[in-house]
Amino acid sequence: MMLAHWWTRPLAIEVATWADAADLGAVIQRQFAGRDVLPACTLDDEAAMLTEYERLFVGPGPVPCPPYESFWRTDVPSYLRHSLMGPCVADLSQLYRSIGIGFDPASEELPDHIAVEFEALGYALSLPDDIGVSNKLLDRHLCVWVPQFCRSLVEASRLAFYRNLAALTMHWLTRLSAT
Repeated sequence: MMLAHWWTRPLAIEVATWADAADLGAVIQRQFAGRDVLPACTLDDEAAMLTEYERLFVGPGPVPCPPYESFWRTDVPSYLRHSLMGPCVADLSQLYRSIGIGFDPASEELPDHIAVEFEALGYALSLPDDIGVSNKLLDRHLCVWVPQFCRSLVEASRLAFYRNLAALTMHWLTRLSAT
């Protein structure tokens, strides 16, 4: 799922892949958003995109928009709010296992990272007989936290790429949750 890739660290190889898939990106944007919202990605943008990715999602220092569901969940006790590896991770792990997705403990990303969740959703949607898992990923996870995350990202980002990615993500979620 291309959307999952746009939420990953924009290293040269990844940005080159995005640039190669620009035509696919344009089709996706028109289908789900009705307009072009993502600027073209070029290798010239890599340094600025990587700097902004690190500032927004990684640190050092305060991170304005952690891309992890656990951080954004408000339906947990107050002492768990704004933390990582919250209760949602157990449910996500079970959903991933139910469709045959294993999670490597040595992975760079946690199970509730936005890119991981969208990748799992894309895989679940590709399974002919497993609409239940994709609905659970949408209803119990992505639609619960991503709107607040995207609103925060639109306010915090200095680059149009991430503001537009937030808008595209919201259009995508709205469209998928309506089906």
